[in-house]
Amino acid sequence: MTTGKKRRIETELGEFMVRNLAAVMERERDKRGLGKVEFAKLCQITAPSYITILDGTANPTLYVITRISNALNIPVQELLFTTKKQAD
Repeated sequence: MTTGKKRRIETELGEFMVRNLAAVMERERDKRGLGKVEFAKLCQITAPSYITILDGTANPTLYVITRISNALNIPVQELLFTTKKQAD
């Protein structure tokens, strides 16, 4: 039986990946000049889901990450593992 509570990220690697996901998504949102709600729709996620990614409390599934990757035309590897130096 599940309690309906979201599972929090419990590893440093998981936190690293969500921070990178948030950074790449914000970079792409800025490039496209979109608001947060518009950008969430483009990524095929809800605005609250997008906000939880940005604030680091999200624990997105591979399905969600893949949808974001496809919508932005960015490889999953870049979404999750790009460091700031690599992005510049």
